[in-house]
Amino acid sequence: MSSGSPGPSSSAPSSSVSSATLDFMEIDEGNTTPIIPSNGDADHANDSSNDDSGNDDSGNDDSGNDDSGNEVGVKRWLINPEPKGPRKISAKRRADTAAFERWIAQNHETLSKRAKKPIVGDDQSAVALVQNYENKKIIENPRDYQVELFERAKTQNTIAVLDTGSGKTLIAALLLRWTLENEVEDRAKGNPKRIAFFLVDKVALVFQQHAVLTCNLNFPIERLCGEIMEGVQDLKGFWANKFDKNMAIVCTADVLQSCLSSSWIRMEQINLIVFDEAHHTKKNHPYARIIKDFYIEGRKTQQRPRILGMTASPVDADIAPERAAMELEGLLDSHIATVADLVLMQNSICKPKNEHIVEYDAPEKGPTILTRSLEVLLGNNTFFRKPFAFACCATSVMGPWCVDRFWQFFFQKHGLEMLEAKTLRAMREIQDVNVDEYIAKLRQAYQIVETHSLSRPALDTEYVSPKVLTLIKVLQKQFKNAGDGKKCIVFVEQRYTARGLLDLLQQPEMQIPGLRPGVLTGNGNTGDEGTSVSFREQVVTLMEFRRGEINCLFATSIAEEGLDIPDCNIVIRFDLYNTLIQYIQSRGRARQDGSMYFHMVQKHNQEQMERVVQIKEQGDALRKFCEALPEDRLLMGHSCPMESFLHREGSQRQYTVKETGAKVNYQRSLVCLSTFVSSLPHAHEKVDVPQFYTYPCDGGYRCEVTLPSASPVRKAIGMTQPSKQNAKCSAAFEACLELIKGGHLDEHLRPKFAKQLPLMRNARLGISGRKSKEYKMRVKPEVWSTLGEPLILYGMALTLETPDALGRPSKPLVLLTRSPLPAVASFPLFFGSSRSSKAHCISVPGSLEVGDADLAGLTAFTLAIFRDVFSKKYEATAAQLPYFVAPASTIHGIDFASANLNEILDWSTIGFVQQSESIEYSGNEPDDFFCNKLISDEYDGARKFFVRGRRTDMKPRDLVPEGVVSPRHRVWTKSGVSRDIYNYSVSLWAKAHAKLKFDENQPVVEAELLPIRRNLLDDDIGDEDLEPKQCFLILQPMTISRLPVDVVAMAYNFPAIIHRIEQNLIALDAFRLMGLDDVRPDLALEAFTKDSDNSDEHDVEKINFQAGMGNNYERLEFLGDCFLKMATTISLFTLIPDKGEFDYHVDRMLLVCNQNLLNNALEVKLEEFVRSMAFSRRSWYPEGLTLTRGKRATAKTQHTLADKSIADVCEAMIGAAYLTGKGTPNPFDMAVRAVTAVVKDPNHTMTSYAEYFAQYKPPSWQTATPTVVQKDMADRFYEQMGYRFTHPQILRSAFQHPTYPTSYEGLPSYQRLEFLGDALLDMVCIDHLFHRFPSADPQWLTEHKMAMISNQFLGCLGFYLGFHRSIHASSSQVLQGLHQYVLEMELALQQAKEAAVAAGGQESDFRRNFWIECSQPPKCLPDVVEAYIGAIFVDSSYDFSSVQRFFDDHLYSWFKDMRQYDTFANKHPVTLVGFLMQSKFKCLDWRLLVKEAGIVAEGDVGSAADLIAGRGRMQQVVCGVWVHGKMLAHAMATSSRYAKLAAAREAARILEGMSKEEFKGGFACGCLVEEGSQDDEEEEHATAI
Repeated sequence: MSSGSPGPSSSAPSSSVSSATLDFMEIDEGNTTPIIPSNGDADHANDSSNDDSGNDDSGNDDSGNDDSGNEVGVKRWLINPEPKGPRKISAKRRADTAAFERWIAQNHETLSKRAKKPIVGDDQSAVALVQNYENKKIIENPRDYQVELFERAKTQNTIAVLDTGSGKTLIAALLLRWTLENEVEDRAKGNPKRIAFFLVDKVALVFQQHAVLTCNLNFPIERLCGEIMEGVQDLKGFWANKFDKNMAIVCTADVLQSCLSSSWIRMEQINLIVFDEAHHTKKNHPYARIIKDFYIEGRKTQQRPRILGMTASPVDADIAPERAAMELEGLLDSHIATVADLVLMQNSICKPKNEHIVEYDAPEKGPTILTRSLEVLLGNNTFFRKPFAFACCATSVMGPWCVDRFWQFFFQKHGLEMLEAKTLRAMREIQDVNVDEYIAKLRQAYQIVETHSLSRPALDTEYVSPKVLTLIKVLQKQFKNAGDGKKCIVFVEQRYTARGLLDLLQQPEMQIPGLRPGVLTGNGNTGDEGTSVSFREQVVTLMEFRRGEINCLFATSIAEEGLDIPDCNIVIRFDLYNTLIQYIQSRGRARQDGSMYFHMVQKHNQEQMERVVQIKEQGDALRKFCEALPEDRLLMGHSCPMESFLHREGSQRQYTVKETGAKVNYQRSLVCLSTFVSSLPHAHEKVDVPQFYTYPCDGGYRCEVTLPSASPVRKAIGMTQPSKQNAKCSAAFEACLELIKGGHLDEHLRPKFAKQLPLMRNARLGISGRKSKEYKMRVKPEVWSTLGEPLILYGMALTLETPDALGRPSKPLVLLTRSPLPAVASFPLFFGSSRSSKAHCISVPGSLEVGDADLAGLTAFTLAIFRDVFSKKYEATAAQLPYFVAPASTIHGIDFASANLNEILDWSTIGFVQQSESIEYSGNEPDDFFCNKLISDEYDGARKFFVRGRRTDMKPRDLVPEGVVSPRHRVWTKSGVSRDIYNYSVSLWAKAHAKLKFDENQPVVEAELLPIRRNLLDDDIGDEDLEPKQCFLILQPMTISRLPVDVVAMAYNFPAIIHRIEQNLIALDAFRLMGLDDVRPDLALEAFTKDSDNSDEHDVEKINFQAGMGNNYERLEFLGDCFLKMATTISLFTLIPDKGEFDYHVDRMLLVCNQNLLNNALEVKLEEFVRSMAFSRRSWYPEGLTLTRGKRATAKTQHTLADKSIADVCEAMIGAAYLTGKGTPNPFDMAVRAVTAVVKDPNHTMTSYAEYFAQYKPPSWQTATPTVVQKDMADRFYEQMGYRFTHPQILRSAFQHPTYPTSYEGLPSYQRLEFLGDALLDMVCIDHLFHRFPSADPQWLTEHKMAMISNQFLGCLGFYLGFHRSIHASSSQVLQGLHQYVLEMELALQQAKEAAVAAGGQESDFRRNFWIECSQPPKCLPDVVEAYIGAIFVDSSYDFSSVQRFFDDHLYSWFKDMRQYDTFANKHPVTLVGFLMQSKFKCLDWRLLVKEAGIVAEGDVGSAADLIAGRGRMQQVVCGVWVHGKMLAHAMATSSRYAKLAAAREAARILEGMSKEEFKGGFACGCLVEEGSQDDEEEEHATAI
């Protein structure tokens, strides 16, 4: 499993199983539990995922694959290519889809009502939460001042300056609606299409403003931000699509700036730009760059877009309001406007009626004892500068208790190992520093904090600061009446302050009655792990604040200018504002009647008092400024025109592409250059960036930029600039010019070094399980083709383990051949009901030199066997016979393996048989002549008898006694014919019968009719009576054989025995063809045995079953598939050290895919060796002999095989080679050679297991001297896990999450080791199951393997082993998810232990499958388990026994009782439905149908994981479980994935409670499981977990 980041793809994901597509857009290698389809090719398409489209996913196809390039080692699939173009949809499927659409139409009203049901917030994505939160109509009842400003904005560029909460967004919505309505008219006139942009400064506002606009405007509006666009490869097509499908786009300013820079959309194609929070338009903010770089060019045209700016204040710095307003107007080329009547606006919004300055005493406390102790140890540790700075400030701001509590929180959230890693990184930047000393001090500090005893807090300055005491008093006073519905926001500067105040007021001693506190902080990446929150959490907090579940928010600036905050009564500035805009925005949060605004100021603090006064004065000046505006509320002209801003940048050049208008300037050149560098080929673990070196020079600074070695331009030097930043931009700009001149950037200034994805990433690599073709079939082994008179023969004794099972005496036979035959495993023969014996084929040592006389005797005896026993008379010489059959002179039980070949041959019997073809008979022989003879009907070869003795009491004309089996000849059946012994014995036709007369006085003998059954390999005897059958005969019509009856008794077994030997030899021929000479014959045969058309289906009736073939290839294929995965993984890991996980998966897929195996097999005609036919009584005879009497036996030489069967045989060969090597000194060598033979690829050329490590080149980081931290980690793991790492760096790397910077310790993340460990874990688990359960079929093995390798179990194992404590990640989301999972698992484990004790056992007896009921783990935890396995494998020099020991020591105990996991694989709803349909109801006519219902819901049932990636859609999707044209169950959701899951759950619930009779009757189901009846439709049911 398995896990990697989604990779880009140009084709739609396919859910097909039988025609799998290698499409990694949806890869989740941490996957979890794969679903095994009923048939088809799922084994090498296991990275496919659920289709999340809103359409019926039953006919997806891959398109757009360009495989025309030349890539070394890439195979071109020439055999059985899939047809190009869309796949055909069956008439049945088309009819079902049409019926499903009619059902949706008929039930539209009901579905609509269901869609409007409220949805629980926990099940909603962030997108849905915002849409619910902002779903109010604002455009219907605008205020007069809003209409006034809207009217002005229609005629000229306008900056609306209105207080927070006064409805600026409504004005923008009005203007946007008017603009878009005009756009509709313009398009109708044939004018070029234009689009509007609503720009915001924060990602959160994208979703907020989009939700508001879509709720109020009936136009197509898109939302875009960096997260949504991440991974988009075809930006040109992306923007063309957005421009074509939408009339407006809400996005961050960076998105539009990037778009304009590449000229995907030009300024003249925009009709309106709205700048939200327009006061940010200054310096090099993206707002300002959009105007400076692109808007100004349209000044001479009439196609410039209208501009609307919105702000609460033009002042965003400590400057005069008049100057700030003039600069803002000049830069936005707009006029400031505000309401004409301030009273009018004040009646619409409620500002605080009372503003209070609350003074608090100055703090007296210095640093706490804990802080001083830490400072002694960590004061010189540069990583701790920020925490110490906060602690120093917090002592006076929050108090001693809060500071010590902060240290506990800080150390706990980071963890010792992450702190060590960050310390290492920080210290590496300092020359000549003893890192080990710093680490030792850090550990000492960690111990101090961990053992520090923190007393309970109290309302006293010994614990909290005077400032906090004052805050608490204000809150106590304001919330003394708990039921008055008050809401409060307390503004602070830092996240830790907000968290600390919340934590303090949640302590029992500090709780304020009626106060329900919460915290609202930003989600930016500031390095404060544990304090950052997700956008979704922000929205949930605000919803709780709106509902009153929280009534006091401790908030940072996110509450000033971010998501819309519900009206509140009280605003407290715990930390004072720094600018007028902060004051105005925070004051605007208090909008209810009687609201209060508190300024908290330290007593006698002159600076703070001056700031309050200054902000007040600036506010008054701004108010006067607005009031002094002329009659039309506009400034008279521009005293600070746009040209003045452009003049300041006069020395900064720009380059414009004439063809497209794409532009790069100084500021944009940094982004352009970074984008180019990221497109260059680079090692997976290395992130290439331009390297800048800035140095002083005359007149300022110059900068030199160096690009990576893969770049066609390596260096560039910029011009002299007055600042370092400008010098850096100048160097980047010069580099961009060089790239443009060299043709390395396209007309949109995008790199031509497009990110190289593997050429075959979208190749169709799966093959059909039903697509079949007729092939030639080998009938005889290669060894029989060597003919000619032999001089030396080799023997193989054919003997029975239980000879008495024959029911008569027998002697072994000896098979003599020109070359030694390999040992053939014993196999059973079935002689009758409860009568069977194993047949042994034992090679006799030595050889036999033969002369002409010997050969003559052996030839005569062999031909006598064919003639007398099997009624085939051949003319052949010794040179023409492929083998000879001879009688043995011994009994069955001797040790043939140590016998002398010549001595065990019964030469006297051979000589006796050689004398003549039969024994003469006169009728006058003595009585003992009539005992123990083989006789056969000369006229009906099927009638053969053993003579028991003479019956002197019977005459030929005596009637046949009752109970004697009737003969088959016609005379016997004619009416009027006497049913006597004479007529019983003569099988001639009527006329010949009448002409040919036999002596009616000859003796009568009692005989035993021999059965004609030949396939003794088949244990299904059925009702056939194979017991001895008595009869009475005369001998004149019969031929008396010279063969002894004990030889004949054994000869009757010869067809089955020689058939099995030949099948073994043919299979061995195939292995020799592939260069594998020493495979065990029984495994070789098993690998090539396909005993039915649906061998790979289990628990279903076998189609065209071939009885008596022995084990089929399924188990070996299962084992070989796993070894193939492991071998190719090790090879790729070894040979290609610099590729990423995505590339590895593609490369491995090319090696192991069934299409590759099929093509390689067909190249050597491996399909001819597959054994698909059971024993045939017509085809076991030798070939090439002249038949002179008897029915001609023609062997079938063609067979029909599915493509997948041929590929499966290749994997079975690997399994056979693997088992053959078991127990040898080099157990993997033969399997490695088998892998090389079947994949035929430069990426796997090894011929022995030792070659893997021999070709491994350790990276430099592995062989470097380990640090003290790394050694310490290795020591701790040795004590815990029992494995001593030679290279501790490998262990450290196995626990480094991809978010953890490589530069910290110079180590790569765990992804490569995880890729390796995943395959190793698969192998050790499957090997265990295979040998522990030798009779289990592959389906059972696969289902139980799922439990052992599932992410769910590996997460549990990682927790149980404590691996979570060693994971290094720089993502607070990862660490938070890990922390929550560990808490859940600790509780679940404790409950399992308590249950074990309650049951009378020990804690250690806890139920090992308790994890099944727990949540899915964060992917990083199972990843590090697999990475650890990969790490011990690499560190141990590729010693697989180290992996085996890990399994034995840490994994086996969880799976001692495999019965606990019998239903694990059926947990997924779609799989469970498929299982019930196939196994319980035997129904094939069912499918999942999915379609968008045209219904817009009020919520989103998507998961929180959808977040802000744009996956959450409010358009409802309906999924129906369609059975025989009827709806079984249906469900709705906002994606097909969730709709499928919900519908499948409901269907499973219904089916589990339904009897077979109810199902058959209710759905008129008459399905029969037949070959091909499923067509290609099981892909509709396929689901990846």
